[in-house]
Amino acid sequence: AMNDLLDRLSANVQAQRRFVADAAHQLKTPLAGLRTQAELALRDASPEEMQSSLRQLVTGSERATRLVNQLLLLARAENPSAIGLTRTDINAIAYEQTMHWVPLALSLNTDLGFEGADTPVEINGNPLLLAELLNNLVDNALRYTPRGGHITVRVLQADGQGILEVEDSGPGIAPDERERVFDRFYRVLGTTSDGSGLGLAIVREITQKHQANVEIGDHPTEHSDLPGTRIRVVFPLYTPPPDTLDS
Repeated sequence: AMNDLLDRLSANVQAQRRFVADAAHQLKTPLAGLRTQAELALRDASPEEMQSSLRQLVTGSERATRLVNQLLLLARAENPSAIGLTRTDINAIAYEQTMHWVPLALSLNTDLGFEGADTPVEINGNPLLLAELLNNLVDNALRYTPRGGHITVRVLQADGQGILEVEDSGPGIAPDERERVFDRFYRVLGTTSDGSGLGLAIVREITQKHQANVEIGDHPTEHSDLPGTRIRVVFPLYTPPPDTLDS
């Protein structure tokens, strides 16, 4: 028991150290950018120039806020003591979260669809973390799928497993990049999106906490000449605790 306690304490300390190191490293650039834009706004001679600087200041602050939120989420997902799993319907969570993204998809002229299972797909899960997993996958798809593209969120149950898929008609991920994109802050060379490079790292961390597997494949469609991407997360289905089975 004492060894288990020490192991948990050690894991918590290591997670905190990683968070502090990541935050210090990643926030330097956006904070420096915010200061630069603020200084430009103070020096701008005309109202038009000041408005331009202030707009860039707002955009920079939004990016910094998103980065901080993702760092906090990653730290939470890494903390073993913060993960409580319960009987959870991944079908309902995926539908609810997908609907939140519909307005943004419409503004991008992107077809965002949902294909759910006919019955609940229950897993041992943390509802908040599962919602964030899905949000990061959809956000990633929207960032990299060209306007007018297609994205589908799908939930199904097969072979004793719960399966969550997010497919898009975007540029795809090359086979030799498919493992590296799960690394923190890694971004594929030539990427023009303003993402933080944390989305898929969060997805993997949450996946591992649920004893699930995540894999990336191509998803060619008739809607696009691009290779597309399919990200699939496979969960073990819910099993009652042993004491419940005995009773």
